Amino acid sequence: MYQAVQLQPILSNNPSIANIVLFKELTGYPNYGNPSGNADILYTGTQGQWTFDVPPFFFIPGLLNAQLIIRAVLDDHNTPVSRYSATISINGRVVHRGQLPLEHGRPAGQRFVNWTALTFNVPFVQRVNRIVITNTSTANQDDWIGLDWMEMRFMGV
Repeated sequence: MYQAVQLQPILSNNPSIANIVLFKELTGYPNYGNPSGNADILYTGTQGQWTFDVPPFFFIPGLLNAQLIIRAVLDDHNTPVSRYSATISINGRVVHRGQLPLEHGRPAGQRFVNWTALTFNVPFVQRVNRIVITNTSTANQDDWIGLDWMEMRFMGV
């Protein structure tokens, strides 16, 4: 008589790693964001600043790595994508300069469904982290880059 072999589960029990995520919903303009319906907008030639305060109990200098994730999209205009660009700085260090890998938002005039997450490593994590984005586009004055939300993910070293 044949006896079935019982397969054993394949498991892991890796050490726990402390992570914290600080999330910032951006609500400057009442349209386009998804699902909130709101987003911040940087017109050609303008600049925005945002901060992420690390809770004091979690901040230990030199023991945190972090990434900044920005959910962004271009306006729904007809300006060529190649004319849009930005400079992004974190704590005074430039992490991006030039064209962004973004598309024009769609559907036009409504909550966009094609937001893109841009990810950057945070150099020199500080207790208060300052994000500065400058819209350096050569697009028209009323063209813009939309920002739906930002989050800063902190990981132990």
